[in-house]
Amino acid sequence: MTILIVTDNHLFSLALRAIIKNQYPNGTIVETDRLRNAVGLSQATEIHAMILDIGAADAKNTDLIEDFKKANPQAAVLVNLGDQTQFMYKFIRAGAMALFSNKSLPEEIKEGLKHAESHLRYISSDIQQELLFHIVEKPINRTLTKREELMADLLVANKSHQEVAAITGTSSKSVGYYKRRIFQKLEVGNLLDLAVKLNKVLINKESGK
Repeated sequence: MTILIVTDNHLFSLALRAIIKNQYPNGTIVETDRLRNAVGLSQATEIHAMILDIGAADAKNTDLIEDFKKANPQAAVLVNLGDQTQFMYKFIRAGAMALFSNKSLPEEIKEGLKHAESHLRYISSDIQQELLFHIVEKPINRTLTKREELMADLLVANKSHQEVAAITGTSSKSVGYYKRRIFQKLEVGNLLDLAVKLNKVLINKESGK
């Protein structure tokens, strides 16, 4: 198991290295302080997972994540949001397999790495709560329940039923049921129409209509 750490925070690096070595005693750790260096490093060494610290200088440039994923289609991208959890949707849409924050426990980082090995998404408990609170405070549409609002946002972000199920703590079969109910409530027939409907609602709310 070879893990690439992208951070310019020495203390974060030390803590993360201890967690990784505890879980993968024979694992290899590669490190850089810039996301733009990730592709070049992966060309020299096969990378199984990249842990990105959002505090790194170019970490918010999701185009660089896309470049890394194209060069390393089998590598999982895990992101530590620190205290900048407002960027969670940006990194979900960028294809991050796991999200953490400064509040996440070491056990959750280990669990995220385990999920990444199986190409399964993992969201730490504090960020899951943040997702739910964000939806509650800024409801997409008052006709939808809190869970339906979260499902709708993830579906519009082109997440698979399996990914939506992992994030929301339900089953893929249940996601299909929620999707049909969302479509019925909002009177849409496909994801494109759903995106248009949700964007219209968000624009109206922001403009005070």
